Amino acid sequence: MAVARLLRGQAAPADQHPFVLPDSISKAISPEIRSLCDRQQELRGKLQAMSMAPKNERASRVGWKIFGYDDTLSAEQWIEIDLGGVHPIDAVCLVPVDIPFADSSAPGHGFPCRFRVEVEDGAAHWTVVADHSKEDFANPGSYPVLIPARQEAVRKVRVVMTKPWQKGVYHAYALGEVMIIEGNRNLATGLSHVRVRTSGSLERAPTWSRQNLIDGQSIVGAPNAKTRHPLTHGWESETYTDPSSNVWVQVDLGRSYSLDEVRLLPVKITEFSNTQGYGFPMRFRVELSNDQEFRTSNVVADWSVRPFGSSSFSPLTFPCDGRVARFVRVTADDLWEKSEGQYIFALGELQVYHDEMNIALGAGVTALSVALTGPKNFNPSYLTDGQRGPRQLIEWPAWLAELSHRREFEQELAAVDARLAVLQPRLAQRVVRGLMGVGTAVVLVAVGGFLYQRRKQTLAVAALQRRIAGDLHDEIGSNLASISMLAELGRREQAGLSASEIEEIRNLAADTASAMRDIVWLTQPGPHDVPRLTERLQETARHLLRGVEWTFEIEGMEDAPPLDVQRHLLLALKEMLNNVLRHARAGRVWIRLAVEDQKFSLEVKDDGCGFVVGRSTDGHGLTSLRHRSTLLQGNLNLASQPGAGTRVLLSGLLNPAAGRVGA
Repeated sequence: MAVARLLRGQAAPADQHPFVLPDSISKAISPEIRSLCDRQQELRGKLQAMSMAPKNERASRVGWKIFGYDDTLSAEQWIEIDLGGVHPIDAVCLVPVDIPFADSSAPGHGFPCRFRVEVEDGAAHWTVVADHSKEDFANPGSYPVLIPARQEAVRKVRVVMTKPWQKGVYHAYALGEVMIIEGNRNLATGLSHVRVRTSGSLERAPTWSRQNLIDGQSIVGAPNAKTRHPLTHGWESETYTDPSSNVWVQVDLGRSYSLDEVRLLPVKITEFSNTQGYGFPMRFRVELSNDQEFRTSNVVADWSVRPFGSSSFSPLTFPCDGRVARFVRVTADDLWEKSEGQYIFALGELQVYHDEMNIALGAGVTALSVALTGPKNFNPSYLTDGQRGPRQLIEWPAWLAELSHRREFEQELAAVDARLAVLQPRLAQRVVRGLMGVGTAVVLVAVGGFLYQRRKQTLAVAALQRRIAGDLHDEIGSNLASISMLAELGRREQAGLSASEIEEIRNLAADTASAMRDIVWLTQPGPHDVPRLTERLQETARHLLRGVEWTFEIEGMEDAPPLDVQRHLLLALKEMLNNVLRHARAGRVWIRLAVEDQKFSLEVKDDGCGFVVGRSTDGHGLTSLRHRSTLLQGNLNLASQPGAGTRVLLSGLLNPAAGRVGA
């Protein structure tokens, strides 16, 4: 009944009693679960091999946003980016935001639920390259959404949003960045004349602004790959006490090139660094020149008058528009405060692009000053080593594709997990319901078996009681009758008993006491295991063979036989040894009890006078032994010769059929 109640409990709804079968059983029963589990393992393996999403890449410039409550926000909003000219783009990448505000903090905050992406060829012909306006798009969280857009000619990119992100009555659209990829470049940041228009915008600079959509500052960070390179952070200046000191660092490209863009990567000491790049100045400018001394130069970025603000760890990209130069210099006008009264300038990597290649990789670096003390992972050569921290820098297409694929794999894995979470409890319930009938039958069979075994045990105990009663009647009753007869004879003759009669009475009393001890041992509570059986048999030999040299060996007995078989062994040994004492006149006796394959053999040998086998053998007390061998489904073998001793071997089964072990 307890098992039935347990099964009924397991069959309860999964939300009340969650119960899931082991995967091996679920997969064996359900092909769908087997397929899902295989896909789950495959996806986990792919994710393990991929780079993790960048951590702590938030910037003070979060992105673009528009919001409202209930119906105050128009369902359709749009963003349009004009490149200022026609370009053969490869992809459009929508980067979500992860805002740090406690009341609405969430990766993917404001990402549109439904949208489409269109491109225009410069002649007012629009083409849809991605349409997710018919059904909800899974929120990407912290991952970019990469949209292939292999077009020969594109001037404008438009994102049309038709269903907003919602949290209660709060409705919003928000994006951190719109990247337009051509080769290894993001044209939205790498061209000078890019313009952004939106249907509406929350303009609260620096946090929210439409211009943040093309500033290169987003949660995707710098493109990098898993590596085992030594830790290198870049270049660091010596320490200054005046924050307005002008400190510069520059690279020599080896010859003059027509340059497309310059990228500056702030130092990121650890994954848990704050959002201000280590050593990155608040005011700076970037210049190009063919003169190493920069007596003449072209300024491609000038943040020396107004502060740039807090940088993220994403690359800061500055268009060069094909200007020709050999040297690129970055000058800090407002140093970063390292500690109170101590100011420095540090930069993680400086990249210069020409024909989609970083031609600054491995270029020579010179600086106004270099930190003379401090960590060894700062060095001027590390500014162009293609590495930031322990990670190798790679190009945008590979990085965005890997992050986008990781997003897709994680979303698919979440869907697989959710499906398994539904299927496995249902399967368990079906299996349990199916097993309930089987379980009930098993319980009934078990109860019947228990009752049968109990009945069988009761009958066995009753049979043992009958045999013990017979022992009491036959042996002890006979001995007591003999003692009574001798005593009555002595009373009638009114004379003292002879020494032989007294000895006979003593022997009878001793035999009676021994028999009583055997019966008490057989009936007393507690285990009757192999050590106790061995001890009892040896004690019997020790008692009966006083004055005779003897040995006793037991081999192969690992488990104690049933109590009834123990009784036969004990009584058979006593009969064998009594025969030795009464008839053999032996000086040495060998006793051996061996067990093999659930069969036993009890052997007693002596060096006594022996006899001729076949002549009056019953007079040697062998009738009882033959009877026991029959009960034990065995044999009795006797070997003896006058003057050569006697060997008696009793064999049988350790656990004979209950019906055959009787009397």
